[in-house]
Amino acid sequence: MSKRAQRLVSLAVLGCLMMLATAGQAAEVVDLYKASVDVANRSTDARNTALAKGLATVLIRVSGNSAITAESSVQDAMANPNRFVVQYGYQTREELSPEEGSMLKQTYLKVSFDEAAVNQFLRRQGFPIWSASRPNVVLWGAVRDDSGRQVIGGKSQPALQQLLQMQAKRRGLPLILPAYDEEDLAQVRTGDIWGMFVEPINTASQRYSANVVVVVKMLTTPDQVQISAAMNLDERQQWWETSGDTLEAAVAALMDQLGDRIGERFAVQASMEVGEQVILEVAEVDQLTDYANLGEYLDSVLAIRGWRLRVAQGSKHQYLLTLESNLDALQQSFRIDRKLLPQPPQRVVPLGQPQPEERQPAVPEQMDGAAQVTEIGTDTQEPVVLYYRWNG
Repeated sequence: MSKRAQRLVSLAVLGCLMMLATAGQAAEVVDLYKASVDVANRSTDARNTALAKGLATVLIRVSGNSAITAESSVQDAMANPNRFVVQYGYQTREELSPEEGSMLKQTYLKVSFDEAAVNQFLRRQGFPIWSASRPNVVLWGAVRDDSGRQVIGGKSQPALQQLLQMQAKRRGLPLILPAYDEEDLAQVRTGDIWGMFVEPINTASQRYSANVVVVVKMLTTPDQVQISAAMNLDERQQWWETSGDTLEAAVAALMDQLGDRIGERFAVQASMEVGEQVILEVAEVDQLTDYANLGEYLDSVLAIRGWRLRVAQGSKHQYLLTLESNLDALQQSFRIDRKLLPQPPQRVVPLGQPQPEERQPAVPEQMDGAAQVTEIGTDTQEPVVLYYRWNG
């Protein structure tokens, strides 16, 4: 099959993955502002080099963009990383080498960076910020070497599984590798992954509640590792190829591509200007704890710069939100977190005010998981209204 034909097949395959791109639950990623960097020794020079590498790792992970290390402002920050450091220490541990297949001792510098300082730096430089609430990614992989083809998961390829998880953690990606238990094996075979046969992968992926499904095949030779990957995200069909001289280099390149593509969609582009305002109407805020938890949740959404309670009437609450970025980024956060679920418009009227005349608001057709949106008072430039219910 020609390369052009292979690519056409890949595009057709990706189209069938569309339904799985937003079906899952988000994961809360921990330790976004921590890094672990291997060091040859505990000298001052080695420590300073490791601190700079650790800061670069955190800035890439939080921004969702590996290209920012080429920016002069980031290079200046890496030259003086100590102003971002909260604490650091050393750890030596044994780990399985994916290249050698044996246990090796390695010393790491473990460093924690200041979250507020990192976020402030990114905002001032105009870089996006990606919150800890991130989409689950299930990766179906197969590798081929001199011994044949094997799946990546379950009891197969443990060293490669460890490497994939390590590189996914570096980018802050919640990675799920299939269990390849009886349930998976009844639906997906190695040849299904290698040939990118979508139907069995679609069916088998549903049990993992992932937001993103990725199919990967690796071809290893003595001189190089070649990787082909396919992914669908928000109906955007994506595929790419990468390679590396070693397995570590190839997997790192794979995860950088994956992290950049997903980060581009979910990271919030901060603005120093006054943000857009929208009205958020939330139903089913039944208890005092619901109100408190909803407030904490709004505080945690990076797409929201600030908020205030506008109206409270029974179990319906109405908030005025000032956005950090734009409406699409806000709704995308809600879709991933699933703590606020969309519902049909139901206007809240402050107590003591007359009930307005019934009218049917113009509601455009929405994709799955999108809120109902109504523009009110467009002649007076009043904010749009979003209608959700609390699912905390």
